[in-house]
Amino acid sequence: MEKKPYILNVRILRQFLILADDLMHFLVALTLLMVAAFILLRAMGNFLHPDTANLLHILNDVLLVLIVMELMWPIVRFLKREPFTLNPFLYIGMISCIRRILLLEAEHSMLAQVTGRNAEWHELWPVLVEMGVNVGIILILAISLRVLASRDAREDG
Repeated sequence: MEKKPYILNVRILRQFLILADDLMHFLVALTLLMVAAFILLRAMGNFLHPDTANLLHILNDVLLVLIVMELMWPIVRFLKREPFTLNPFLYIGMISCIRRILLLEAEHSMLAQVTGRNAEWHELWPVLVEMGVNVGIILILAISLRVLASRDAREDG
């Protein structure tokens, strides 16, 4: 049997698709970098009036920038043709939980300052439950990081 010549060269088409994929990943990484920069620039405006509320906004924005930057690492690793790892996503989860805990505590403290009274139990327990759930998630993610690190060490050694 005689091979029929392809109208399109599959190798060239594959290289074009890989190049297009790399370009899209690069544009996503660049977009994430610009978003992080804009969030950080917006946060800097809060330094002009450093009251408690603005400082909380700065803290919230800085932690959000950390989350966005952690999202960029898997893309950078992909572009460098390094193997995929879950670590950045575990870090994102931990930072998100820490961010939420800090904001819950800050909101609760500010509410107490504004109202001039301490919260009653029926107002306080949902906040404590949410904080407890976030702490539990952080522990699970930290254990997951430890398990992945020990697995990687066994594979390397």
